[in-house]
Amino acid sequence: MDTEISSPRQRGHPWFINLKKFWSEPGFAILTVILAVFILLFIVSPVFAVLLKSFGMGTGALTMDYYSEFFSTSFYLKSLLNSISAALISTGIVTFLSIAVSLYVTRSQSFVAKSYRGAALLPLVAPPFIFSLSLIILFGRNGIITQWLDGMFGLEFSIYGFWGVVISQVLGYFPIGYMLVESALRNMNPSLEHASGDLGANQWKTLGKITIPLAKSGIIKASLLVFVMALADFSNPLIIGGGKPFLASEAYLLVVGQQNMEQAAVLGVFLIIPSLIIFIFQTYFLKDTNTEMISGESGAANAPLTKSVKAVVVGISTLFTAFIILLFAMVVLGAFVKIIGINNTFTLEHFSNRNGWDSLYTSVIVSFISAILAAGIGILQGYLFARKTIPGKKVLEFLTLFGLAVPGTVMGIGYILIFNGPPLFLTGTVLLIVLNMTFRKIGVGLEASISKMHQIDTSMEEASNDLGGGPYKTFGKIIVPLLNPAFIAGFVYTFMTAMVSISSVIFLIAPGTNLAAVYILNLAEQAKIGMASAMSFILIVIVISCMGILKWIEKRTGVRI
Repeated sequence: MDTEISSPRQRGHPWFINLKKFWSEPGFAILTVILAVFILLFIVSPVFAVLLKSFGMGTGALTMDYYSEFFSTSFYLKSLLNSISAALISTGIVTFLSIAVSLYVTRSQSFVAKSYRGAALLPLVAPPFIFSLSLIILFGRNGIITQWLDGMFGLEFSIYGFWGVVISQVLGYFPIGYMLVESALRNMNPSLEHASGDLGANQWKTLGKITIPLAKSGIIKASLLVFVMALADFSNPLIIGGGKPFLASEAYLLVVGQQNMEQAAVLGVFLIIPSLIIFIFQTYFLKDTNTEMISGESGAANAPLTKSVKAVVVGISTLFTAFIILLFAMVVLGAFVKIIGINNTFTLEHFSNRNGWDSLYTSVIVSFISAILAAGIGILQGYLFARKTIPGKKVLEFLTLFGLAVPGTVMGIGYILIFNGPPLFLTGTVLLIVLNMTFRKIGVGLEASISKMHQIDTSMEEASNDLGGGPYKTFGKIIVPLLNPAFIAGFVYTFMTAMVSISSVIFLIAPGTNLAAVYILNLAEQAKIGMASAMSFILIVIVISCMGILKWIEKRTGVRI
Protein backbone atom coordinates (compact mmCIF):
# COMPACT_ATOMS: atom_id res chain seq x y z
CA MET A 1 0.00 0.00 0.00
CA ASP A 2 1.30 3.42 -0.91
CA THR A 3 2.38 5.60 1.99
CA GLU A 4 1.34 9.22 1.79
CA ILE A 5 4.23 11.58 2.29
CA SER A 6 3.09 14.68 4.13
CA SER A 7 4.86 18.00 4.12
CA PRO A 8 6.21 19.39 7.38
CA ARG A 9 3.23 21.76 7.48
CA GLN A 10 0.68 18.95 7.08
CA ARG A 11 2.24 16.90 9.85
CA GLY A 12 2.83 19.79 12.20
CA HIS A 13 6.56 19.27 11.83
CA PRO A 14 8.58 20.94 14.64
CA TRP A 15 10.51 22.96 12.06
CA PHE A 16 7.31 24.54 10.74
CA ILE A 17 5.97 25.09 14.27
CA ASN A 18 9.19 26.86 15.27
CA LEU A 19 9.10 28.96 12.11
CA LYS A 20 5.52 29.97 12.85
CA LYS A 21 6.49 30.96 16.40
CA PHE A 22 9.43 32.90 15.02
CA TRP A 23 7.20 35.06 12.79
CA SER A 24 4.47 35.43 15.42
CA GLU A 25 6.37 38.51 16.63
CA PRO A 26 7.39 40.11 13.32
CA GLY A 27 9.36 42.94 14.91
CA PHE A 28 11.75 40.59 16.69
CA ALA A 29 11.82 38.29 13.66
CA ILE A 30 12.90 41.13 11.36
CA LEU A 31 15.55 42.23 13.87
CA THR A 32 16.86 38.67 14.00
CA VAL A 33 17.07 38.48 10.21
CA ILE A 34 18.91 41.82 10.08
CA LEU A 35 21.35 40.64 12.76
CA ALA A 36 21.91 37.39 10.86
CA VAL A 37 22.69 39.35 7.68
CA PHE A 38 25.13 41.58 9.57
CA ILE A 39 26.85 38.55 11.15
CA LEU A 40 27.25 36.94 7.74
CA LEU A 41 28.46 40.18 6.18
CA PHE A 42 30.88 41.40 8.86
CA ILE A 43 32.11 38.16 10.46
CA VAL A 44 31.65 35.25 8.06
CA SER A 45 32.17 36.83 4.63
CA PRO A 46 35.63 38.32 5.42
CA VAL A 47 36.87 34.86 6.45
CA PHE A 48 35.47 33.27 3.28
CA ALA A 49 36.92 36.10 1.21
CA VAL A 50 40.40 35.32 2.54
CA LEU A 51 39.89 31.62 1.87
CA LEU A 52 38.73 32.23 -1.72
CA LYS A 53 41.47 34.78 -2.37
CA SER A 54 44.08 32.22 -1.39
CA PHE A 55 42.87 30.17 -4.38
CA GLY A 56 43.22 33.15 -6.73
CA MET A 57 39.60 34.33 -6.73
CA GLY A 58 39.35 37.47 -8.85
CA THR A 59 42.44 36.70 -10.93
CA GLY A 60 40.78 34.20 -13.26
CA ALA A 61 40.33 30.49 -12.66
CA LEU A 62 40.80 29.10 -9.17
CA THR A 63 44.31 27.79 -8.67
CA MET A 64 46.60 26.14 -6.13
CA ASP A 65 49.59 28.13 -7.41
CA TYR A 66 49.78 30.36 -4.35
CA TYR A 67 49.84 27.36 -2.03
CA SER A 68 52.51 25.80 -4.22
CA GLU A 69 54.54 28.98 -3.92
CA PHE A 70 54.09 28.92 -0.15
CA PHE A 71 55.36 25.35 0.22
CA SER A 72 58.19 25.84 -2.27
CA THR A 73 59.51 29.08 -0.73
CA SER A 74 61.79 28.60 2.25
CA PHE A 75 61.00 32.10 3.55
CA TYR A 76 57.28 31.32 3.90
CA LEU A 77 57.98 27.91 5.43
CA LYS A 78 60.31 29.60 7.89
CA SER A 79 57.54 32.02 8.85
CA LEU A 80 55.22 29.08 9.54
CA LEU A 81 57.89 27.26 11.54
CA ASN A 82 58.79 30.38 13.53
CA SER A 83 55.15 31.13 14.33
CA ILE A 84 54.35 27.58 15.44
CA SER A 85 57.60 27.19 17.39
CA ALA A 86 57.22 30.52 19.18
CA ALA A 87 53.56 29.78 19.96
CA LEU A 88 54.36 26.33 21.36
CA ILE A 89 57.24 27.57 23.50
CA SER A 90 55.27 30.59 24.72
CA THR A 91 52.28 28.39 25.54
CA GLY A 92 54.40 25.95 27.54
CA ILE A 93 56.06 28.71 29.55
CA VAL A 94 52.79 30.60 30.14
CA THR A 95 51.05 27.41 31.29
CA PHE A 96 53.86 26.59 33.73
CA LEU A 97 53.95 30.14 35.11
CA SER A 98 50.15 30.29 35.33
CA ILE A 99 50.04 27.14 37.46
CA ALA A 100 52.83 28.38 39.75
CA VAL A 101 51.39 31.86 40.32
CA SER A 102 47.81 30.56 40.60
CA LEU A 103 48.81 28.02 43.24
CA TYR A 104 50.27 30.75 45.40
CA VAL A 105 47.41 33.21 44.89
CA THR A 106 44.63 30.66 45.50
CA ARG A 107 46.34 29.06 48.51
CA SER A 108 47.16 32.29 50.32
CA GLN A 109 45.01 35.11 51.68
CA SER A 110 47.93 37.46 52.28
CA PHE A 111 48.20 40.96 50.89
CA VAL A 112 51.34 39.89 49.03
CA ALA A 113 49.41 37.19 47.15
CA LYS A 114 46.72 39.70 46.17
CA SER A 115 49.37 42.16 44.97
CA TYR A 116 50.93 39.41 42.86
CA ARG A 117 47.54 38.84 41.25
CA GLY A 118 47.30 42.53 40.39
CA ALA A 119 50.79 42.51 38.87
CA ALA A 120 49.97 39.36 36.89
CA LEU A 121 46.99 41.12 35.28
CA LEU A 122 48.87 44.32 34.40
CA PRO A 123 49.57 43.30 30.78
CA LEU A 124 45.82 43.44 30.08
CA VAL A 125 45.85 47.23 30.28
CA ALA A 126 48.58 47.79 27.70
CA PRO A 127 48.94 47.50 23.93
CA PRO A 128 50.00 43.98 22.91
CA PHE A 129 53.50 45.15 21.98
CA ILE A 130 54.26 47.07 25.19
CA PHE A 131 56.76 44.47 26.37
CA SER A 132 58.67 44.59 23.10
CA LEU A 133 59.09 48.30 23.71
CA SER A 134 60.23 47.74 27.32
CA LEU A 135 62.61 44.95 26.37
CA ILE A 136 64.25 47.21 23.79
CA ILE A 137 64.75 49.87 26.48
CA LEU A 138 66.53 47.31 28.67
CA PHE A 139 68.10 44.87 26.23
CA GLY A 140 68.14 46.61 22.85
CA ARG A 141 71.36 47.50 21.06
CA ASN A 142 71.64 50.64 23.20
CA GLY A 143 69.62 49.24 26.09
CA ILE A 144 70.37 49.98 29.73
CA ILE A 145 71.36 46.42 30.64
CA THR A 146 73.03 45.84 27.26
CA GLN A 147 75.32 48.82 27.81
CA TRP A 148 76.07 47.71 31.37
CA LEU A 149 77.00 44.19 30.26
CA ASP A 150 79.23 45.59 27.54
CA GLY A 151 80.93 48.05 29.89
CA MET A 152 81.43 45.62 32.78
CA PHE A 153 82.15 42.35 31.03
CA GLY A 154 82.58 43.17 27.35
CA LEU A 155 79.53 41.04 26.53
CA GLU A 156 77.52 41.82 23.41
CA PHE A 157 73.83 41.05 23.73
CA SER A 158 70.71 41.82 21.72
CA ILE A 159 67.10 40.95 22.45
CA TYR A 160 66.09 41.18 18.79
CA GLY A 161 65.08 37.94 17.10
CA PHE A 162 63.12 34.77 17.80
CA TRP A 163 63.66 34.72 21.57
CA GLY A 164 62.73 38.36 21.92
CA VAL A 165 59.38 37.53 20.33
CA VAL A 166 58.91 34.53 22.65
CA ILE A 167 59.64 36.58 25.78
CA SER A 168 57.25 39.32 24.63
CA GLN A 169 54.52 36.76 23.95
CA VAL A 170 54.98 35.11 27.34
CA LEU A 171 54.67 38.45 29.11
CA GLY A 172 51.80 39.72 26.98
CA TYR A 173 49.62 36.61 26.98
CA PHE A 174 50.33 35.43 30.52
CA PRO A 175 47.20 37.09 32.01
CA ILE A 176 44.94 35.08 29.66
CA GLY A 177 46.40 31.77 30.79
CA TYR A 178 46.62 32.87 34.40
CA MET A 179 42.96 33.89 34.71
CA LEU A 180 41.69 30.56 33.37
CA VAL A 181 44.05 28.45 35.50
CA GLU A 182 43.35 30.51 38.62
CA SER A 183 39.60 30.14 38.08
CA ALA A 184 39.95 26.37 37.74
CA LEU A 185 42.03 26.08 40.92
CA ARG A 186 39.83 28.47 42.91
CA ASN A 187 36.57 26.68 42.01
CA MET A 188 37.97 23.20 42.61
CA ASN A 189 36.58 21.21 45.54
CA PRO A 190 39.62 20.53 47.77
CA SER A 191 38.26 17.39 49.45
CA LEU A 192 40.41 15.04 47.38
CA GLU A 193 43.51 17.06 48.20
CA HIS A 194 42.76 16.69 51.89
CA ALA A 195 42.10 12.98 51.44
CA SER A 196 45.41 12.56 49.63
CA GLY A 197 47.24 14.26 52.47
CA ASP A 198 45.42 12.18 55.07
CA LEU A 199 46.59 9.04 53.27
CA GLY A 200 50.21 10.13 53.58
CA ALA A 201 50.96 11.62 50.15
CA ASN A 202 53.27 14.63 50.18
CA GLN A 203 52.07 17.82 48.52
CA TRP A 204 54.23 17.43 45.43
CA LYS A 205 52.60 14.07 44.75
CA THR A 206 49.15 15.51 45.51
CA LEU A 207 49.75 18.32 43.02
CA GLY A 208 50.75 15.88 40.30
CA LYS A 209 48.11 13.23 40.95
CA ILE A 210 45.13 15.25 42.24
CA THR A 211 45.28 19.05 41.91
CA ILE A 212 46.52 19.49 38.35
CA PRO A 213 44.37 16.65 36.92
CA LEU A 214 41.28 18.19 38.56
CA ALA A 215 42.16 21.57 37.04
CA LYS A 216 43.00 20.12 33.63
CA SER A 217 39.96 21.66 31.93
CA GLY A 218 41.05 25.18 32.81
CA ILE A 219 44.68 24.39 32.02
CA ILE A 220 43.76 22.98 28.60
CA LYS A 221 41.56 25.99 27.84
CA ALA A 222 44.35 28.33 28.87
CA SER A 223 46.93 26.51 26.76
CA LEU A 224 44.75 26.45 23.66
CA LEU A 225 43.80 30.11 23.91
CA VAL A 226 47.37 31.26 24.50
CA PHE A 227 48.59 29.14 21.58
CA VAL A 228 46.08 30.69 19.17
CA MET A 229 46.87 34.22 20.33
CA ALA A 230 50.63 33.67 20.13
CA LEU A 231 50.34 32.05 16.70
CA ALA A 232 48.44 35.09 15.42
CA ASP A 233 50.79 37.58 17.12
CA PHE A 234 51.23 40.51 14.79
CA SER A 235 53.01 43.40 16.46
CA ASN A 236 55.78 41.80 18.52
CA PRO A 237 57.54 40.24 15.49
CA LEU A 238 57.43 43.61 13.72
CA ILE A 239 59.10 45.43 16.62
CA ILE A 240 61.47 42.94 18.19
CA GLY A 241 61.62 40.12 15.65
CA GLY A 242 64.85 41.39 14.14
CA GLY A 243 63.70 40.58 10.62
CA LYS A 244 62.69 37.00 11.42
CA PRO A 245 59.59 36.00 9.41
CA PHE A 246 56.32 35.22 11.21
CA LEU A 247 52.96 34.48 9.60
CA ALA A 248 50.89 37.45 10.78
CA SER A 249 53.56 40.10 10.29
CA GLU A 250 54.57 38.74 6.87
CA ALA A 251 50.92 38.74 5.76
CA TYR A 252 50.76 42.42 6.68
CA LEU A 253 53.96 43.21 4.80
CA LEU A 254 52.69 41.34 1.73
CA VAL A 255 49.57 43.53 1.73
CA VAL A 256 51.08 46.95 2.42
CA GLY A 257 54.46 46.42 0.77
CA GLN A 258 53.75 44.26 -2.28
CA GLN A 259 49.94 44.42 -2.64
CA ASN A 260 50.12 40.63 -2.96
CA MET A 261 46.69 39.85 -1.54
CA GLU A 262 46.65 36.26 -2.78
CA GLN A 263 49.85 35.23 -1.01
CA ALA A 264 48.83 37.17 2.10
CA ALA A 265 45.55 35.26 2.08
CA VAL A 266 47.44 31.95 2.00
CA LEU A 267 49.33 32.97 5.14
CA GLY A 268 45.99 34.01 6.64
CA VAL A 269 44.53 30.56 5.99
CA PHE A 270 47.29 29.02 8.10
CA LEU A 271 46.19 31.34 10.90
CA ILE A 272 42.48 30.53 10.48
CA ILE A 273 42.76 26.73 10.51
CA PRO A 274 44.15 26.28 14.05
CA SER A 275 41.90 29.05 15.38
CA LEU A 276 38.79 27.35 13.97
CA ILE A 277 39.79 23.88 15.20
CA ILE A 278 40.55 25.12 18.71
CA PHE A 279 37.41 27.27 18.84
CA ILE A 280 35.22 24.29 17.90
CA PHE A 281 37.03 22.09 20.42
CA GLN A 282 36.53 24.63 23.20
CA THR A 283 32.91 25.29 22.27
CA TYR A 284 31.73 21.70 22.04
CA PHE A 285 34.12 19.70 24.21
CA LEU A 286 35.33 22.00 26.98
CA LYS A 287 32.50 24.49 27.47
CA ASP A 288 30.53 22.48 30.00
CA THR A 289 33.36 20.71 31.76
CA ASN A 290 34.13 21.64 35.33
CA THR A 291 36.20 20.51 38.26
CA GLU A 292 33.48 20.50 40.87
CA MET A 293 33.38 17.27 42.88
CA ILE A 294 30.05 16.11 44.25
CA SER A 295 31.49 14.19 47.17
CA GLY A 296 33.35 15.29 50.25
CA GLU A 297 33.21 18.57 52.11
CA SER A 298 31.99 21.19 49.69
CA GLY A 299 32.91 24.01 52.03
CA ALA A 300 36.41 22.80 52.88
CA ALA A 301 39.28 25.24 52.57
CA ASN A 302 42.15 24.67 50.18
CA ALA A 303 45.08 22.80 51.64
CA PRO A 304 47.85 25.24 52.65
CA LEU A 305 51.13 25.00 50.80
CA THR A 306 53.97 23.14 52.48
CA LYS A 307 57.29 24.92 52.92
CA SER A 308 58.99 23.28 49.95
CA VAL A 309 56.10 23.89 47.54
CA LYS A 310 55.56 27.42 48.84
CA ALA A 311 59.25 28.26 48.43
CA VAL A 312 59.15 27.23 44.76
CA VAL A 313 55.87 28.92 43.77
CA VAL A 314 56.62 32.09 45.75
CA GLY A 315 60.08 32.28 44.19
CA ILE A 316 58.71 31.89 40.66
CA SER A 317 55.84 34.31 41.31
CA THR A 318 58.14 36.93 42.83
CA LEU A 319 60.67 36.87 40.01
CA PHE A 320 58.06 36.91 37.26
CA THR A 321 55.78 39.62 38.67
CA ALA A 322 58.80 41.75 39.57
CA PHE A 323 59.95 41.50 35.95
CA ILE A 324 56.50 42.59 34.74
CA ILE A 325 56.56 45.60 37.07
CA LEU A 326 60.10 46.47 35.97
CA LEU A 327 59.10 46.48 32.31
CA PHE A 328 56.08 48.70 32.99
CA ALA A 329 58.31 51.02 35.00
CA MET A 330 60.61 51.34 31.99
CA VAL A 331 57.72 52.60 29.86
CA VAL A 332 56.68 55.12 32.52
CA LEU A 333 60.26 56.29 33.00
CA GLY A 334 60.83 56.48 29.26
CA ALA A 335 57.86 58.81 28.96
CA PHE A 336 59.30 61.38 31.37
CA VAL A 337 63.02 61.52 30.50
CA LYS A 338 64.74 62.78 27.37
CA ILE A 339 66.49 59.57 26.28
CA ILE A 340 66.13 56.76 28.79
CA GLY A 341 69.45 55.26 29.82
CA ILE A 342 71.43 58.00 28.05
CA ASN A 343 69.98 61.34 29.12
CA ASN A 344 67.66 60.85 32.08
CA THR A 345 66.79 64.53 32.46
CA PHE A 346 63.12 65.00 33.36
CA THR A 347 60.97 66.30 30.50
CA LEU A 348 57.39 66.50 29.29
CA GLU A 349 58.31 67.08 25.66
CA HIS A 350 57.27 63.57 24.63
CA PHE A 351 53.68 64.46 25.54
CA SER A 352 53.61 67.48 23.22
CA ASN A 353 53.22 65.43 20.05
CA ARG A 354 50.15 66.81 18.25
CA ASN A 355 49.78 63.74 16.02
CA GLY A 356 49.84 61.52 19.07
CA TRP A 357 47.00 63.40 20.76
CA ASP A 358 45.01 63.40 17.52
CA SER A 359 45.38 59.63 17.22
CA LEU A 360 44.39 59.22 20.86
CA TYR A 361 41.28 61.36 20.33
CA THR A 362 40.33 59.30 17.27
CA SER A 363 40.84 56.07 19.22
CA VAL A 364 38.58 57.26 22.04
CA ILE A 365 35.79 58.27 19.64
CA VAL A 366 36.02 55.12 17.51
CA SER A 367 36.26 52.84 20.55
CA PHE A 368 33.34 54.61 22.24
CA ILE A 369 31.04 54.21 19.23
CA SER A 370 32.15 50.60 18.69
CA ALA A 371 31.56 49.79 22.35
CA ILE A 372 28.01 51.19 22.31
CA LEU A 373 27.16 49.23 19.15
CA ALA A 374 28.79 46.00 20.33
CA ALA A 375 27.15 46.13 23.75
CA GLY A 376 23.75 47.10 22.33
CA ILE A 377 23.75 44.40 19.67
CA GLY A 378 25.04 41.92 22.25
CA ILE A 379 22.20 42.43 24.73
CA LEU A 380 19.61 42.33 21.93
CA GLN A 381 21.07 39.06 20.69
CA GLY A 382 21.24 37.68 24.21
CA TYR A 383 17.56 38.40 24.78
CA LEU A 384 16.51 36.92 21.44
CA PHE A 385 18.64 33.80 21.89
CA ALA A 386 17.54 33.25 25.50
CA ARG A 387 13.82 33.89 25.11
CA LYS A 388 12.76 33.48 21.47
CA THR A 389 12.36 30.51 19.16
CA ILE A 390 14.85 31.18 16.37
CA PRO A 391 15.60 28.73 13.55
CA GLY A 392 19.35 28.16 13.42
CA LYS A 393 19.91 29.87 16.77
CA LYS A 394 22.90 27.70 17.68
CA VAL A 395 24.54 28.45 14.34
CA LEU A 396 24.07 32.20 14.78
CA GLU A 397 25.47 32.05 18.30
CA PHE A 398 28.46 30.03 17.08
CA LEU A 399 29.18 32.51 14.27
CA THR A 400 28.86 35.49 16.61
CA LEU A 401 31.35 34.03 19.08
CA PHE A 402 33.62 32.95 16.24
CA GLY A 403 34.28 36.64 15.60
CA LEU A 404 36.25 36.65 18.85
CA ALA A 405 38.41 33.75 17.65
CA VAL A 406 39.30 34.92 14.13
CA PRO A 407 42.87 36.33 14.06
CA GLY A 408 42.88 40.08 13.59
CA THR A 409 45.21 39.83 10.60
CA VAL A 410 42.69 37.63 8.80
CA MET A 411 39.83 40.00 9.58
CA GLY A 412 41.84 42.97 8.37
CA ILE A 413 42.66 41.32 5.04
CA GLY A 414 39.08 40.07 4.71
CA TYR A 415 37.61 43.54 5.23
CA ILE A 416 39.86 44.96 2.53
CA LEU A 417 38.72 42.25 0.12
CA ILE A 418 35.00 42.63 0.89
CA PHE A 419 34.68 46.40 1.24
CA ASN A 420 37.09 47.67 -1.39
CA GLY A 421 34.50 47.88 -4.15
CA PRO A 422 30.78 47.87 -4.97
CA PRO A 423 28.25 47.47 -3.47
CA LEU A 424 29.88 48.53 -0.17
CA PHE A 425 32.96 50.63 -0.85
CA LEU A 426 34.04 51.47 2.70
CA THR A 427 37.83 51.13 2.52
CA GLY A 428 39.59 54.11 4.08
CA THR A 429 36.59 55.24 6.12
CA VAL A 430 36.30 55.46 9.89
CA LEU A 431 32.98 53.63 9.55
CA LEU A 432 34.78 50.48 8.42
CA ILE A 433 37.06 50.61 11.47
CA VAL A 434 34.00 50.97 13.72
CA LEU A 435 32.28 48.02 12.05
CA ASN A 436 35.41 45.91 12.37
CA MET A 437 35.78 46.64 16.08
CA THR A 438 32.07 46.19 16.70
CA PHE A 439 31.56 42.81 15.10
CA ARG A 440 34.81 41.37 16.43
CA LYS A 441 33.58 42.07 19.97
CA ILE A 442 29.79 41.54 19.94
CA GLY A 443 30.36 38.06 21.32
CA VAL A 444 31.34 39.62 24.65
CA GLY A 445 28.04 41.49 24.96
CA LEU A 446 26.19 38.35 23.86
CA GLU A 447 27.77 36.21 26.59
CA ALA A 448 27.17 38.87 29.25
CA SER A 449 23.54 39.26 28.16
CA ILE A 450 22.81 35.52 28.12
CA SER A 451 24.42 35.18 31.55
CA LYS A 452 22.19 37.95 32.90
CA MET A 453 19.06 36.61 31.17
CA HIS A 454 19.50 33.31 33.03
CA GLN A 455 19.16 35.28 36.27
CA ILE A 456 15.88 36.93 35.24
CA ASP A 457 12.71 35.05 36.15
CA THR A 458 10.35 34.71 33.20
CA SER A 459 7.40 35.43 35.52
CA MET A 460 8.16 39.16 35.25
CA GLU A 461 7.74 39.05 31.49
CA GLU A 462 4.63 36.89 31.77
CA ALA A 463 3.08 39.33 34.23
CA SER A 464 3.81 42.25 31.91
CA ASN A 465 2.22 40.43 28.98
CA ASP A 466 -0.83 39.49 31.08
CA LEU A 467 -1.30 43.16 31.92
CA GLY A 468 -1.35 44.04 28.22
CA GLY A 469 2.24 45.19 27.90
CA GLY A 470 2.93 43.08 24.82
CA PRO A 471 6.34 41.64 23.86
CA TYR A 472 7.91 44.87 22.62
CA LYS A 473 6.85 47.03 25.55
CA THR A 474 7.92 44.26 27.92
CA PHE A 475 11.35 44.20 26.32
CA GLY A 476 11.73 47.98 26.53
CA LYS A 477 10.27 48.52 29.99
CA ILE A 478 11.28 45.32 31.81
CA ILE A 479 14.16 43.55 30.09
CA VAL A 480 16.33 46.47 28.94
CA PRO A 481 16.64 48.03 32.43
CA LEU A 482 17.47 44.61 33.89
CA LEU A 483 20.15 44.11 31.22
CA ASN A 484 21.84 47.44 31.95
CA PRO A 485 24.68 45.77 33.91
CA ALA A 486 25.36 43.44 30.98
CA PHE A 487 25.30 46.41 28.60
CA ILE A 488 27.75 48.41 30.71
CA ALA A 489 30.03 45.40 31.16
CA GLY A 490 30.03 44.73 27.42
CA PHE A 491 30.56 48.43 26.71
CA VAL A 492 33.53 48.83 29.07
CA TYR A 493 35.21 45.61 27.94
CA THR A 494 34.81 46.46 24.25
CA PHE A 495 36.02 50.02 24.76
CA MET A 496 39.03 48.80 26.72
CA THR A 497 40.09 46.21 24.14
CA ALA A 498 39.33 48.45 21.17
CA MET A 499 41.67 51.12 22.55
CA VAL A 500 44.63 48.72 22.34
CA SER A 501 43.49 46.81 19.24
CA ILE A 502 45.92 46.80 16.34
CA SER A 503 46.15 43.59 14.29
CA SER A 504 43.01 44.14 12.18
CA VAL A 505 42.57 47.91 12.18
CA ILE A 506 46.11 48.55 10.94
CA PHE A 507 44.95 47.24 7.54
CA LEU A 508 42.04 49.68 7.50
CA ILE A 509 43.78 52.93 8.43
CA ALA A 510 43.70 55.54 5.67
CA PRO A 511 46.15 58.44 5.24
CA GLY A 512 45.08 61.29 7.50
CA THR A 513 43.48 58.96 10.04
CA ASN A 514 45.33 57.16 12.80
CA LEU A 515 44.63 55.27 16.00
CA ALA A 516 46.71 55.42 19.16
CA ALA A 517 47.87 51.79 19.17
CA VAL A 518 48.86 51.94 15.48
CA TYR A 519 50.61 55.27 16.00
CA ILE A 520 52.59 53.89 18.96
CA LEU A 521 53.60 50.87 16.89
CA ASN A 522 54.89 53.16 14.14
CA LEU A 523 56.86 55.19 16.69
CA ALA A 524 58.39 52.02 18.13
CA GLU A 525 59.40 50.82 14.64
CA GLN A 526 61.09 54.20 14.07
CA ALA A 527 62.95 53.85 17.42
CA LYS A 528 61.20 56.96 18.82
CA ILE A 529 61.10 55.35 22.25
CA GLY A 530 60.30 58.49 24.25
CA MET A 531 57.19 59.43 22.29
CA ALA A 532 56.09 55.79 22.10
CA SER A 533 56.45 55.48 25.88
CA ALA A 534 54.49 58.69 26.50
CA MET A 535 51.57 57.63 24.33
CA SER A 536 51.65 54.14 25.84
CA PHE A 537 51.50 55.65 29.33
CA ILE A 538 48.38 57.67 28.48
CA LEU A 539 46.76 54.64 26.86
CA ILE A 540 47.53 52.50 29.92
CA VAL A 541 45.96 55.06 32.26
CA ILE A 542 42.77 55.11 30.18
CA VAL A 543 42.52 51.31 30.03
CA ILE A 544 43.27 50.89 33.76
CA SER A 545 40.37 53.23 34.47
CA CYS A 546 38.12 51.10 32.25
CA MET A 547 39.26 47.91 33.96
CA GLY A 548 38.48 49.44 37.35
CA ILE A 549 34.95 50.25 36.17
CA LEU A 550 34.55 46.73 34.78
CA LYS A 551 35.61 45.09 38.05
CA TRP A 552 33.24 47.37 39.96
CA ILE A 553 30.37 46.30 37.68
CA GLU A 554 31.22 42.62 38.13
CA LYS A 555 31.31 43.04 41.91
CA ARG A 556 28.00 44.92 42.06
CA THR A 557 26.01 42.85 39.56
CA GLY A 558 27.59 39.40 39.42
CA VAL A 559 27.95 39.65 35.64
CA ARG A 560 31.21 37.93 34.69
CA ILE A 561 33.13 38.78 31.49
